Amino acid sequence: MSLIDLKNELCYHQLRDRYIDLPSTGATVNEAAEVLHVDPDAIAKSLVLNVNDQPIVIVLSGNARLDNHHFKEEFHVRPHLLPPDEVQQSTGYPVGGVNPIGLENDLPVYLDTSLRGLLWLYPAAGDEYHALKLSLTELTELSHPVRWVKVSK
Repeated sequence: MSLIDLKNELCYHQLRDRYIDLPSTGATVNEAAEVLHVDPDAIAKSLVLNVNDQPIVIVLSGNARLDNHHFKEEFHVRPHLLPPDEVQQSTGYPVGGVNPIGLENDLPVYLDTSLRGLLWLYPAAGDEYHALKLSLTELTELSHPVRWVKVSK
């Protein structure tokens, strides 16, 4: 999905005003939190991993860390992040801009339980200079997750 398609999707759901142009890079959790003036936990980071030769997207809160043991319990394999070039090819977005909404290929999206309890979430919006402001309900409805998982510590 291009940035134009993403904006159209937001317009369709009457959320166009939630698209944020960042004045500087928000490629990392700390950079995004600083430029948005929010707690790092509110940053919804999207990790693209390889599970049995298929890319998947897992969305975690900003300070949450992927836990190998929990991941293996959930997916029955060790976690392996995709290299940046494969992330771009699989999602249509570069590392630092991966958004779980409208991925280039219809990848499975999983939401980590670390997102629960946060009032507002700020996922990247296609590149490191754009973000979204969404409630957990909106993120869930727009990303069409396969299910909730507990893969963080």
